[in-house]
Amino acid sequence: MITILQAGEDTHEHNIFSVKLGDQQICKFKHDKIQGLADCLQKAADAVEISEWAEYVLMDDSKGG
Repeated sequence: MITILQAGEDTHEHNIFSVKLGDQQICKFKHDKIQGLADCLQKAADAVEISEWAEYVLMDDSKGG
């Protein structure tokens, strides 16, 4: 299961979110809730795409990459 959870706030009034796959944290990103759900999902997708986790999976054929 993929989850996006609020992980806290930074000093500039943005919220920090965590993307998890099961129990494994994949990455974190900043998002202002006023920007809405679509922006949050896009930021989550962008953060996953540039994370070390994505590079690992894309390079490992046994994991679907």
